Amino acid sequence: MTTAPFERSGPTLRTNLHTHTTFSDGAFSLAEVVLAYEALGYDALAITDHNRWQDHGGAASGGLLILSSNEPSLSHGEHALATGVHAPSPADHGERPRERMQEIIDWVNGQGGFSTLNHPTWTGMSVARLLELQRYDSIEICNAGCTGHGSEYALTHWDELLRRGRCVWGLATDDSHSDWDRGLGWVEVYAERSEAAIVQGLKAGDFYATTGPRFKRIAWDGEHLLIETEPVQGIALMSDIGPVAVAHGGNGTVTELAWQRGRSQCRYVRAELHHHDGRKAWAQPVFVD
Repeated sequence: MTTAPFERSGPTLRTNLHTHTTFSDGAFSLAEVVLAYEALGYDALAITDHNRWQDHGGAASGGLLILSSNEPSLSHGEHALATGVHAPSPADHGERPRERMQEIIDWVNGQGGFSTLNHPTWTGMSVARLLELQRYDSIEICNAGCTGHGSEYALTHWDELLRRGRCVWGLATDDSHSDWDRGLGWVEVYAERSEAAIVQGLKAGDFYATTGPRFKRIAWDGEHLLIETEPVQGIALMSDIGPVAVAHGGNGTVTELAWQRGRSQCRYVRAELHHHDGRKAWAQPVFVD
């Protein structure tokens, strides 16, 4: 599978796709959460209370777009996101065994939504389990809400899926339940300011995940990949055979990395940005072979 040439640059929408309120196990009301994310400068916010869908479109404040969503939550801690879906999930009521996860994924996709498997490391999902499930769009590679009570990262899971040829996008989210876990992880989507455009951009992989650093330009012509960023400490181009290119320096000295496929034997590459303070960003994978 080879990705067609593309260029991603220009304005993005700062978007959190995983947020809770007092409608489930969040500490703050819908109105308080919306105002808090507006104050942080977000463009779009999904309200994802467990097994509870509601039309929150009227809660929008100022320039903040509220995305319709839900977090169908099954036993064994397996949770999913149903971004852009405007109906209760089949698991919102009744029994919720883990075996229903494929049903949930297919339901999200059938509704035209963007399907995500949440916090696989915190949940204890093995790579074998992720391979068993089919047709989901993404996984959370960074769930900031897990910080302090479990690993927030699932990069090994992501690379194993990509190594096996699975086209799965990677998300960073807050999974916010309180006030300390806001503004820690999000996606920057190359899309117009509408729910339909954001969902379309997510499904196409037209976004990057971040805990702070920003990509300025990502360009691929089928042979050459160019990464331009704000000043960072380092850029690493990861692949199924390990890092294939690295630009590294002192604090805020790196802004560009260029790579040519040539005779490389890797199947995919994905760019990571590293700030000196530990914050990171991840571009979506480019499949090169």
